[in-house]
Amino acid sequence: MFLTANSGGKRYRRRVRIWLSLILALSVVFVLNPLPASAGGWKLVFQDNFDGNALNRDAWYTRYIYNNGTLDHLHKEKEAYSDHDNHVVSNGILSLVIRKVGDDSQPRPYESGMIRSHQLFHYGYFEARVKLPSGKGLWPAFWLNSDYDKNGRLGWPPEIDIFEYVFNGITEHPDMIHSNVAVSKTNKAQDGTWIYSDPDFHQKFFFYKAPEDLTQDWHTFGLLWDTDDTASVFIDGKQLWKRKYLWVYKDGAEAGPAHIIFNLAIGGGWAGKGGIDDSKIPAALQIDYIRVCQRSDAPDAQPRCGDSPLTPP
Repeated sequence: MFLTANSGGKRYRRRVRIWLSLILALSVVFVLNPLPASAGGWKLVFQDNFDGNALNRDAWYTRYIYNNGTLDHLHKEKEAYSDHDNHVVSNGILSLVIRKVGDDSQPRPYESGMIRSHQLFHYGYFEARVKLPSGKGLWPAFWLNSDYDKNGRLGWPPEIDIFEYVFNGITEHPDMIHSNVAVSKTNKAQDGTWIYSDPDFHQKFFFYKAPEDLTQDWHTFGLLWDTDDTASVFIDGKQLWKRKYLWVYKDGAEAGPAHIIFNLAIGGGWAGKGGIDDSKIPAALQIDYIRVCQRSDAPDAQPRCGDSPLTPP
C-alpha cells in the first residue's frame, strides 16, 4: 500500500505518542519501584583467631566493666572470674575454663574465664564459632553490652544476647539455646518489635529448640545488627529471629557503643535450678574465632565477612 505524505505524518505522530506513553509509564514504574541501591560489601573491623599461646590482653579485658572494670560475677552465680589459667590459648582455640576451687559453703566456689573487648562497636555483623560445654548448671554466653557513653555514663539496657546456653535439667535442656534483646519494661524505649522468628524459636521464652544436643559439635553463631536498627541472630546460617532494636538507654538517650563479651558462668537461680554436676568440672567454653564486619561501599569491600560462607546479605 502506498502512503500519502499526510497519512505518513499521521502515522509518525501516532508512533511518537505511543513511545511517549511508554516512556511515561516506565518512568512511573521506576519512581514507584526504584531499582535497589548497591548493597556494597563488608569491611573487616575486628578479628581474633586466637593464634599463639596466650590471650591478647591488648584486645581483651577479663572482667566486667562495672566497679571500674573489676566486677568478677553477676547475679547469684557461683563463679568468680579469674586469671588462674582460665584463658587457655592453644592450637588456634581459646578455652574459657571453669574449675572448682572451694567447697559449697562458699558463695563462689568456682573460678572461671570471661573476655570483654577493648574495641567498641555500633552496628555490624558479629560471628563466632564455638564449642559449648556440657554439664548441668553451666551457663556460657556470647553477648553485647553497652560501654560508657560520651558523657561517661553507664546504663542498662541495651543488651543483645546472641546466645545463652543453659542446661538445668528442669526447664532447660541440651537441645535449647536462648537468644534475645533487653527491652525496658517501663517504656520499651528499645522497641523490640518482632519482625521474624523461626518456627522452632519460642518468642515467649526466647529459645530455639534444635534437632540435637548442641554440645555435640561446633556451631557458628552470628548477629546482624544493622543500620536500620534491627537485630537478627543466626545459628549455622539459619536465622532464628529478627527484631526492631534501638541501642538506647531507658530514657531514650543514645547508649554508649557496645563491647563483646564471652563468659562461662555456673549456678544461680536459672542455671543452678537443678543443681550443679561437678563430675563435668573442669569444663570449657571453646572459641575458634570471633570477627566483626561492617557494611561498606569502599572499593576494597568484600562480599563476605572474612572468609565466612555464612555472611548474611
